[in-house]
Amino acid sequence: MYHPALAAYDFGEGHPFSGERFTRFMAAIEGYPDILSRLTVTEPSPAGDDLIGLAHSLSYIEMVRALERRSGYLSVDTRVMPGSVEAARMIVGASVGAVTAARRHGLALSFGGLHHAGRDYGEGFCIFNDVAVAALHLLQSGIERVMVIDTDAHQGNGTMDIFYEDPRVLFVSLHQDPMTLYPGTGFVTQVGKGEGKGFTVNVPMPVRAGDSEFRIAIREIVIPLIDRFSPRLIIRNGGSDPLKDDILTDLGLSLDGLSLMTGTIAAAARDRGIPLADLFLSGYGSRITEGWLAIVRGTLGLPIDIALPDGREYGNRWNADSIRDAMLRTLEQLKRELRPYWGDL
Repeated sequence: MYHPALAAYDFGEGHPFSGERFTRFMAAIEGYPDILSRLTVTEPSPAGDDLIGLAHSLSYIEMVRALERRSGYLSVDTRVMPGSVEAARMIVGASVGAVTAARRHGLALSFGGLHHAGRDYGEGFCIFNDVAVAALHLLQSGIERVMVIDTDAHQGNGTMDIFYEDPRVLFVSLHQDPMTLYPGTGFVTQVGKGEGKGFTVNVPMPVRAGDSEFRIAIREIVIPLIDRFSPRLIIRNGGSDPLKDDILTDLGLSLDGLSLMTGTIAAAARDRGIPLADLFLSGYGSRITEGWLAIVRGTLGLPIDIALPDGREYGNRWNADSIRDAMLRTLEQLKRELRPYWGDL
């Protein structure tokens, strides 16, 4: 799902989120015929208030419109500039289009993942929560169970808040330790509330967690939960910001590790006959395009090489043993928290 209007989702000069990322990626993908031959590019339609209202209050939608008229701020890092709202509507429409297409074809990809917007708030470069709207649209259309796998380096606090009491959506987030990164939420003890207790799963990754740590988390937490929950559709969201050289985060994934992560999730969905909508949007610094290509490469299962601008990868000079130990301690604690709801994982 792609529309040139996405380029208007931009927060101004000097901001780490620039709208040119979309056009730059679409230009780059022209150089990968193996990818293009597998995809049909479809233009989405912008979401209206009725669709956005599935996840957001009318008062919030009206406030966003008012802020756009005066270039106001939802938060210190999220300015609503002229054109921002229409572009955000397009992202929501694209994500809803992606889940709809995934139901028909088994797999769809789109630019999405504005997971920091909650029902009555926006922050963290996120105006409307397209992930939540897409999941609620599926529930409204008769899908009984939706699984959201959020692999963004920043925890998806908005998505979590919207579904915190909803057992129809299993929200699983792999993110950098919230003690060390915005938004400061996503601890293993945050497991949901009321009827939704057990249906929020947070996997805080230690600083500098790399390929092996993500592989363990996917194998020991994500895949078993897919089998226990048996979702009717999976939404994976998250861009390139878990990469080791992202300028806003402190994780340690390589491009190959990012492909392996998305590829493992896609293969699990495919092997079980579960439709998958894969959404990516984030990433900060010089490796956004390459990171997104790695995501698509993994999701499609294509053995292609990704050209790097400087022709080389960067080595991992961190203490691998201490990172692994921290990861294993986190997983042990998380499994204890989840045992009352999911048994032994």
